[in-house]
Amino acid sequence: MIFDPGYDQSELEALLTLASAPGIGPTRLRKLLSKFKTAAAVLQAPARELIQTEGIDLLTAEKIKESTDPNFAADQIERMKKHGCSVMTFWDEVYPETLKRIYDPPAFLFFKGDLSALRENYIAVVGTRNPTGYGKMVTGRFSTALANAGYGIISGLARGVDTIAHQAALKAGQKTIAVLGNGLDINYPAQNRELAERIANEGLMLSEYVMGTGPDAGNFPKRNRIISGLSLGVLVTEAGSRSGALITALYALDQNREIFSVPGAITSEQSSGTNRLIKQGAKLVQSVEDILNEINPITGRQAEKEKRPPVKLDGSLQQVYDVLDNEPLHIDQVALKTGLSIAETLSVLLTLELLDHVKQLAGKMFIRNL
Repeated sequence: MIFDPGYDQSELEALLTLASAPGIGPTRLRKLLSKFKTAAAVLQAPARELIQTEGIDLLTAEKIKESTDPNFAADQIERMKKHGCSVMTFWDEVYPETLKRIYDPPAFLFFKGDLSALRENYIAVVGTRNPTGYGKMVTGRFSTALANAGYGIISGLARGVDTIAHQAALKAGQKTIAVLGNGLDINYPAQNRELAERIANEGLMLSEYVMGTGPDAGNFPKRNRIISGLSLGVLVTEAGSRSGALITALYALDQNREIFSVPGAITSEQSSGTNRLIKQGAKLVQSVEDILNEINPITGRQAEKEKRPPVKLDGSLQQVYDVLDNEPLHIDQVALKTGLSIAETLSVLLTLELLDHVKQLAGKMFIRNL
């Protein structure tokens, strides 16, 4: 069912029809409606009146009169019904106020899922599509800790850091929002189909792009302004020097949002972007408290040090667990510290991993799953 904005659906159809005219983007739509009050009035107005609107020249006015697609609105509504999606517009009361105040807010927000998710406080977690073992670890750890602290996670459903951040929020039972760079009826990336379905069921999927829009490269940098715009701050966990996550950080700076960056090795290209953000003034974060100390005063929450739940195990399970901590250890080091054989150490580590107490990284490295 299409979202009920509180007015006749014919106005939504008129808005969609108007948006089908070439060159009519969010800014021109807002200026036209500011002058004519309704999209229906814009469509009915003669060109000589349209050109009296700021930013509308004769060529644009002629496109509105001659190049709108009369079937576009009906096709969009049919696609939304087919895929269980709805749409809100910039002029609807439920449209997020924080997004209205950014530069060039989207005119349309197509959505699928729980619209009440927009009432939560969100931290954006973004980064590279190809994280290292370190990047995967810190992304999962920070996302889980933020979710446990009561903050939703917003990201872009891309491979890598985005995927890990969404999954961590869902696992912690917290809301997560995915902002797409394509239409909600397009499955992209294909490997995240199940994750997308779960987010739609337990969180919220958003896109400013009309149904049927493919994942064109130019869409993704633009959608990043929505990710930062809906957040209290942006956390970049691992990003190279040309990562799109840096664009999200730039939007966050323009929108007066907090920017947090996880440092990485100076020899790692995957951390060159995050390290540069820190040099440019982003807050260096080593623990979730570094973020909460900045964000909690904004939301009025009481900062509490993250507590690690006590883990009580038997025999060699406890012995191996006790030697692990924040720093990854190779299996040989674990065996050396515990005095166990390699075979026994491996068996214990695999058992702890099944119990969700430890996490295995690349190269037979292990770390506590905090």
